[in-house]
Amino acid sequence: MELLNNCREYAHGYYSNLLVAAEKKLIDSLFEHSDAAKSNDEQRFYYEAMQLCRKNSGSMHDAFNQQLNDCYQRFSNGVVASQTPKEAVDELSLVNTQKLEDDLAISVIVSKSNSRYSEPLWKLNKRLSVLRSGTPVYDEDNPFAPSMVGEALQAAVNALGLESKARLLVYKQLGKLFIIGFEKPLKQLNEQLSAKGILPNLKFLAQQQADGGMPSPPVLAEPDHAHESPASIENQRKMFEAIQAIQAQLGPRTHTAGGVSLGGIATDGDGSAAAFGQMDYALALSAVQQSKEVLQAVTQNRPMPAEQVEKKVVEQLLKQGDEKSRHKMTGADANTVDLVGMIFRYILDDENLSDAVKSLLSHLHTPYLKLALMDKTFIDNYEHSARILINSLADVGGRWVKDEDDKTVLPKIRLVVETILKGFVDDYSIFDRLLEDFQRFRENLEKRSKMVEKRNTESQLGMERLELSRHRAEEEVLVRFESGEIDQQAAAILQKPWTDFLAFNLLRHGDEGSTWQSALKVVDAVVWSIQKKQAVDNKEDFHRRQHEFEASIKEGLLAMGYDPEASKGLLLSLHEAQELAYHQLVLDGSAAKAEPQKTNAASEVSAPKAEPVPESETQKSTEQEPPQTAIQRQQAKMALKAKLAPVAAREKEALSETEQQQLDALKDIAFGTWFDFVREDGGRDRMKLAWYSRVTSNYMFVNNAGVKQAVMTCVELAKGMQAGTIELVVLEKRSFMERAIGAVFNKLKSKAQVTA
Repeated sequence: MELLNNCREYAHGYYSNLLVAAEKKLIDSLFEHSDAAKSNDEQRFYYEAMQLCRKNSGSMHDAFNQQLNDCYQRFSNGVVASQTPKEAVDELSLVNTQKLEDDLAISVIVSKSNSRYSEPLWKLNKRLSVLRSGTPVYDEDNPFAPSMVGEALQAAVNALGLESKARLLVYKQLGKLFIIGFEKPLKQLNEQLSAKGILPNLKFLAQQQADGGMPSPPVLAEPDHAHESPASIENQRKMFEAIQAIQAQLGPRTHTAGGVSLGGIATDGDGSAAAFGQMDYALALSAVQQSKEVLQAVTQNRPMPAEQVEKKVVEQLLKQGDEKSRHKMTGADANTVDLVGMIFRYILDDENLSDAVKSLLSHLHTPYLKLALMDKTFIDNYEHSARILINSLADVGGRWVKDEDDKTVLPKIRLVVETILKGFVDDYSIFDRLLEDFQRFRENLEKRSKMVEKRNTESQLGMERLELSRHRAEEEVLVRFESGEIDQQAAAILQKPWTDFLAFNLLRHGDEGSTWQSALKVVDAVVWSIQKKQAVDNKEDFHRRQHEFEASIKEGLLAMGYDPEASKGLLLSLHEAQELAYHQLVLDGSAAKAEPQKTNAASEVSAPKAEPVPESETQKSTEQEPPQTAIQRQQAKMALKAKLAPVAAREKEALSETEQQQLDALKDIAFGTWFDFVREDGGRDRMKLAWYSRVTSNYMFVNNAGVKQAVMTCVELAKGMQAGTIELVVLEKRSFMERAIGAVFNKLKSKAQVTA
């Protein structure tokens, strides 16, 4: 605990001094902004922010240090922050806007810092875990990590009492210094703990390799539609040029492309003083996007038709319009209104999106129209963060959300939409912050999915190996029972526990070494001990030899390293079977007639202690059997192999020619291929092929989250595909914007051909 307190004193002192230095730079930055202000109001805004920072400086430092101490206290009390339930944020109101903006700003600082210092942070987590008696420590738990310092920074900024715009500027300035400043304390804390003998030779493991022992067929990479390929960009550029050419032929208009009246707003503006400017559009569209009706529609997830948006925008422009000054649209602006409207009409028709996602994305019509009118390069700027963001939202929503019951992705998309509606006035940087945050969310989502899928695959592989081991063990035991004169009741007692014994040895040691041969000899001896021909003259002799035999078996099991507790169960089943066999012989009158057996049972099971022998006990006994007995044994073994053969192998014989062709086509199918499984009610469950076995031909399917949903044989899959209840899914290769631009182009092209 003393060592941990020393770390706290150093780290907290360093971070407090860093905040003092950051405060000085912050004041200088606010002064520079006020000096460069373009209006008196803007200058007054920065000056007042600077005054508040100076006035509340003490409160800021107190809040910062108090939060650092609280974080450390939680850690020392054993509270695991990474497992603490987070406050739900899917239902937002206007009073939550500040916290939302703060959370986003802090998340940017923390994510950049975690990414930049992943190695020292990982090492510090491991060393702090040692101080907590082995309890794992993650980035969110580490009291000296960027996540905890981020909480303290948020508390500090809130203590300043600044307005939204000023707070974001403060976060930006603090982030610049703290992101760089994390390097020294993380390095120093690691050196301090290492010097005290806490994991001094720790090596950074960026990614551990997993030995799954699985086949390695081709893996199908799922497309990332957030960033568009050069071919996609070129295709869109050609379609956009064609759309502009068609729109140029329309000339002035009285209605939007969606049929909404422009209410007398002329569309022949030439960009002079009579035409609406960027600020006019910003004010009008901000009023629409922040209206109570729009925000309630998002919260309730009701779709917002493009015609409804266009009508509200026109009404707002008419209110602001002034016939003596600005009251017209330029032709380019009218084209932009139509193009954005058609793009957002396509959203409600996009088959790749669920209704829940369509509804949420439809509310981005207003802010994206405002962006397009204010930034003339937005539509064809393929690297614009707002464009990448909507592509990513549509891509993730299309892949992960199937209905309104989704509790992971849908709330996140709603959060992004609401943040844009409430926060985007004229500052494009909001899209940068949201994009970075959503990309991190997406990466974590896919990372968790891959981890769950990997665990399910490893589990299925283990089950497969267990099944094959049981198959082989059952075959070995049943063949031995079928070939000897053994009472059925005694065989039933022995079959399961000794089958488990062989399966355990096969799983642990394989069938190549001496341990497997020794295990087979033990089972041979067990079977020999309950055969009718091994009867004895009297009860005393039987129990004496039974005791000697069990002692020898027990010694053999120990020699193989078999679990002592499990050995007791095996010996108990053997004892019961021997007693049953002996009493059955007595009842049959066979015990008195049988000749004493001279063979010492103990010698039969001494093999487990010895070195491997050239041939097994089974082979020796087979050579000594009469020819007809050996043939019967071999026939029984073949019959059992047919009986225990994998289900798929037996089912293949009943396949039709077309089903066989379908089966052949599945042999080289790639991991990551998606299938739709049609339910009886007509619904569809989409699953991904995550793994298959070349031995049993079993296929495992998982959902988006990586959770196992189904395991079936290749024959079942082939029959389902042939019957139409299972369908191969061809993933959409185009981004949302490419699909939307293509739909707009096709619609305008058809309309132009009709009017020609």
